[in-house]
Amino acid sequence: MLETRLTQMLGLRHPIISAPMVRQSGGALAAAVSKAGGLGSFGAVSPQTGSVTADYVVENIARVRAATDRPFGIGFNSPFIAENRENFDAALDAEVPVILLSFGDPRPWLGPIKARELTAICQVQTMEAARMAVGEGADALTVQGRQAGGHCGELSLMPFLAEAAEAFPDLPIAASGGIGDGRTLADVLSAGADAGWIGTAFRAVAECEEAAPEERAAILASDGRDTLRTPIYDIVTRGAAGGSSWPEGIEMRVRRSALTDRWSGREVELAESVAKEPQTFAHIWEDPAGPDYGHLFSEAAQFVTDVETAAVFMDRIAAEAERCLGRQS
Repeated sequence: MLETRLTQMLGLRHPIISAPMVRQSGGALAAAVSKAGGLGSFGAVSPQTGSVTADYVVENIARVRAATDRPFGIGFNSPFIAENRENFDAALDAEVPVILLSFGDPRPWLGPIKARELTAICQVQTMEAARMAVGEGADALTVQGRQAGGHCGELSLMPFLAEAAEAFPDLPIAASGGIGDGRTLADVLSAGADAGWIGTAFRAVAECEEAAPEERAAILASDGRDTLRTPIYDIVTRGAAGGSSWPEGIEMRVRRSALTDRWSGREVELAESVAKEPQTFAHIWEDPAGPDYGHLFSEAAQFVTDVETAAVFMDRIAAEAERCLGRQS
């Protein structure tokens, strides 16, 4: 069994965290991951105010607790908590064991989490953000590399992880971005991480009920090389559907699409077009089978070739990581 500071802190069997993907994970997946020995989680806030409600948060907490008494987490994107405060308060009131904060300034939210004696894990994209979170009392960090699916920062994972592990030797650190098999999990563990934070591969497991079948199919069909990091979908979503802007330096990794092929390198022109005719872009999230749809997944899609249960997936990659690490020792 792979034992790390994070598995000891949270009582986990596997050094694996399922990413709190908004409307892409949910209570069924979180419960399956936690029950199988990892830290399951789901996302509870979106830049589109009201798209995730407090009722959704409460219902999915109940789903997890009905399935397992193992620890689990709820994730919040820090810049959007204030506009969705009731979701955050619902998680605190339910005393969810782990709160995961991502992007932006976590300081306004760490105090309430610590006051409830809950565990706070901050996902960061820069060393400046890491120092801020550690200084305010985060219990653990997740360093995210640009290989991650969905929103991510600019830094490559391994150099970032090495720098953070050196800077904070006494703090548990998870790693996020491109982890999808035992070898990549072993890589980050050997570089100083205490867990792998995994999103893409969990979107393809059997218990991921929130992902559309077309999204799972896109991951299964991908070799991981058909993704790019781009602001295009955020430009369109913000202009056509409203909502807040993401922090500077944060862009979205998606599968290439007709939309990205058409507008890459023309982002300023795109923003102008969306402002003039937002209705012509409002369709992009409506049809997962459509040519403009933004499938959010990482380069780790290359490792996803079958639909497994969360437990089978985790047991398999943990065993493979243990074999790889054994060869290194």
